[in-house]
Amino acid sequence: MYNIGTVTTTANSTKLIGVGTKWKENISLVSPQQIVQVMIGTTVYDNSIHSIQSNTELTLNFPIPVAAKDAKYVILTTMVDSIGDAGNKIVTMNIANVQYADIQNRIMTESGVIDIKLPNGTVRKTRTEAERDKLLDGKLDKTGGKLTGEVSAQRLSVYRDNVTARLYPPNADLVGAFFQYQEGDKWLGKVMLPKPSSGTVTLMQVGDFGVGEPIVLTASDNLGKTTKMGIYMQPYTGQATIANEYPLERAGTLIVTPTGGGNVLQEYRAHNSPALIYYRSISNQGTSVSVPWILQYNTGNTTKDSQGNLKAASPVIKIFTNHIELNEESEGVELEKLGTGRYKLKGVLGMNSDASWGGIHGGMVIPNGINNLPLVWGSFDVLPDGDIIIETRYRKHELNERQEAERLMTYPEFLKEELVEVDTEEGKKEKLLKVEREDYEYCDIPNGHWIDVRVNMPSNSIYNQKQAEAERLAKEAAERQAEEDAKKAELEAEQAEREAVQTGGQ
Repeated sequence: MYNIGTVTTTANSTKLIGVGTKWKENISLVSPQQIVQVMIGTTVYDNSIHSIQSNTELTLNFPIPVAAKDAKYVILTTMVDSIGDAGNKIVTMNIANVQYADIQNRIMTESGVIDIKLPNGTVRKTRTEAERDKLLDGKLDKTGGKLTGEVSAQRLSVYRDNVTARLYPPNADLVGAFFQYQEGDKWLGKVMLPKPSSGTVTLMQVGDFGVGEPIVLTASDNLGKTTKMGIYMQPYTGQATIANEYPLERAGTLIVTPTGGGNVLQEYRAHNSPALIYYRSISNQGTSVSVPWILQYNTGNTTKDSQGNLKAASPVIKIFTNHIELNEESEGVELEKLGTGRYKLKGVLGMNSDASWGGIHGGMVIPNGINNLPLVWGSFDVLPDGDIIIETRYRKHELNERQEAERLMTYPEFLKEELVEVDTEEGKKEKLLKVEREDYEYCDIPNGHWIDVRVNMPSNSIYNQKQAEAERLAKEAAERQAEEDAKKAELEAEQAEREAVQTGGQ
């Protein structure tokens, strides 16, 4: 039975026109005198083949009385279950086997792209095995390979473990390409690659402009060593201060900026503990020069005393009426209020003898009031264990009555309660009144003011312990880095030696 395609009829005509049919080229052995059944509507018209003109045209023995388009049909090539039917099927199978064998033989032996005629009569362009090998030779597979030509992709993804990086072309605004990172189902963010306005733009690498590039200074080669602008890290060197007052024993940061034409650069160095900032301007960087560092004053190494003056801030304590304020270096000092105008500083080693604070007998700044007059007398006594007793007493000044009244109203600490004999209608009586203290009488530090005291701290103070620990950690980090650098250099030398041996062997 053959029923491929559809047919079109003309009323009272013996012509049968096929669509998608292969009446001459088929393996079902369609031939004249075979029965044809055409279904038009719900009626099936029986007929027989008179002759076959082509794959899409044949002549019937009798005209079909009605017209139809794209009608279903059946050609009975044999009588079912007859000897002829069996022979027809055997012949059909043999023809198909021969055709398929011929097709396979052509695919295996010929080259290029060939036209293959299938048993149903259709023609298909097919690559031979030689053509497939030619197309596959040199191509990438899942295990990798080498690309020698240009590769274009709308999106490129690479992954390892659970992290995927996708490279996207410039976005809709043409700002630039970007990498999108994803870990599992979570997007981690983007890395933008800006679009250059013109020419070639080189991305910054580690070491460019000093980023990530450590610089090691020594006592003999410590100035003008940087040749590029940028930020540098100075690792721990384990050395004491050098001749120009720059402390090399601590790690820090170096910032180099331009200051004009030529080779003139400005260098800034900062330390976090203690808080120090150094500056200098050099004109012949890259060589060892003798430009001194200038120490910058800041809130880390200075303090504003009770009179508003800026002074060096080594261990400094601010004493108020009932409490103290400490700076970083005086951390751990305690205050004991002994009485009116008497304070004890515990955990110190006496007064600092810096000349700017009054020398060996100084180290204390008294607050001033109206007309810049000292508010109190101040004195101190250092105990055998290093603790300090601070005493403040009232300081009387010759003022006119109005100024005296204003001063006493502003500073009630300068008044005391006293029984005073006053005249009344009943006669003289004692009454408790506020009266001015006598000169050099004990009094507390006036509210809103304080006394600055510069002290010495013991070697085991909190600050000194922190400094020692920071130096220890910095030294260990530097030693670890040196070991890693030495191992890296050793591995690189071994690799270079192996490559040299391999090159020589070739």
